[in-house]
Amino acid sequence: MKKSFFYSVRIFTSALFATALAILCLVSSVASAQTNFKTLNYLYSIKGQNTLGGMHNRQPNANPNQYSQQLYNVVGQWPAFYSADFQFEPQEIANRQTMINQVITEWNNGAMINLMWHACNPAKSRPCYWDGNGVLSSMTDWEWSQLLTNGTPINQNWKAMMDEVAVYLQQLENAGVEVLFRPLHEMNQGMFWWGGRPGSNGTAALYRLTRDYFQNTKGLSNLIWVWNLQDFSSLSSDLNNYDPGSNYWDVLTLDMYWSDGQGYTSGKYNALLNKANGKIIGIGECEDLPSVNLLAQQPQWSFFMGWSELTFSGNTNQKIQEIYWSGRVLTLNEMPGWNNVGNSSSSSSSSSSNPSNTPIYVQAENYSNMSGVMTGNSNDVDGGSSVGSIDTNDWMTYNSVSIPSSGSYTIAYRVASPNGGALQFEQAGGGVVYGSRSIPATGGWNTWTTVYQTVTLSAGTHNFGIKATQGGWNFNWFSITRN
Repeated sequence: MKKSFFYSVRIFTSALFATALAILCLVSSVASAQTNFKTLNYLYSIKGQNTLGGMHNRQPNANPNQYSQQLYNVVGQWPAFYSADFQFEPQEIANRQTMINQVITEWNNGAMINLMWHACNPAKSRPCYWDGNGVLSSMTDWEWSQLLTNGTPINQNWKAMMDEVAVYLQQLENAGVEVLFRPLHEMNQGMFWWGGRPGSNGTAALYRLTRDYFQNTKGLSNLIWVWNLQDFSSLSSDLNNYDPGSNYWDVLTLDMYWSDGQGYTSGKYNALLNKANGKIIGIGECEDLPSVNLLAQQPQWSFFMGWSELTFSGNTNQKIQEIYWSGRVLTLNEMPGWNNVGNSSSSSSSSSSNPSNTPIYVQAENYSNMSGVMTGNSNDVDGGSSVGSIDTNDWMTYNSVSIPSSGSYTIAYRVASPNGGALQFEQAGGGVVYGSRSIPATGGWNTWTTVYQTVTLSAGTHNFGIKATQGGWNFNWFSITRN
């Protein structure tokens, strides 16, 4: 009798301990999902329930939305996850600003953002091409050692290249955009100059150097770091041999190209789950889109990214429609809008609709009053007129601009300047100054770019003023977008 009693107590105590341990693990898991990023919190909130449908757009020099538009033509919806690339060819690098402008538009429309970078070899020249002297080149062991050694010419070249990219990432941070950043992708892919170097001093070391530089030296705090591999048969060992360290990455992704001839196997899925240890996993790139049944069997893929033109050559329209129309996969119209997702708590997903945050565009020449400026023809992409002859202390006012609600807004200015300048966004007539913005040297009076700033505005009808605190620039339009 006593033995039976104590045995029962022991079983009961063990059960209580197991339950308590499970609760502690659950609390720990939930707590780990409360990050400083609303996008990452959102991914945790849909984990195991929904998958974001994405599309990569790899031609910023042609149309930064080309393949998202092609997807829309097939399925009638825009992707929930927008992806683009800083690229490497001369024309592509020259059009990075066009890509960044599109990224801000996508973010304001409620999309999640993924950016990657096919970088040129810092031991060779840049810009470069998709060849043995560019992205597909290699490094000697000595060059690799120099790359990782602070202060060497190759190391300084890599930092200079990162400086160039950081300018655009800073624009995104200023506009409130969070980025899933995926540099040095497919680490275990030996065709790229950065890839195929296992071990602590291999590609993983360059990843650590890169994150430390962007985060600590450049001060960027809007980047969610994505660690990415390709689906080779060596994946199980690659997950250990290429790991930069769990504190260096936030999301783990796999590029699915049937590299081992087997596709979406449970072995690959489970290997990523085990390595992620509770963190988000996703399909970083794919030609063959996952099927509806596959996502039901492997539910913790939080997103997949169709790779540009391969999406349409590798899948029938019917398959594309089936996956993007499925109840599990979310498209842009099902995203909550980033105003509705907090930085410190998870948010439920698919039922809420994207809020109205359509930009308010104002043409520069449509001023109500001005001092000192002149209107002339514009050769910008939208044609029409622009304002020039802007000297220091010149100004323009724009009356009856309706702001729908109080809060944070992104102001975009379309400007051109050979030497740079500065402006002040204010209440017409002075008094209230909402913010100031420097204007970069764009290379000429008709070389246009878009610059941004974030301001706080109150609801109502406003008369705004734009004052030149430093002249020497042309002005085509400005826009106001609710963040």
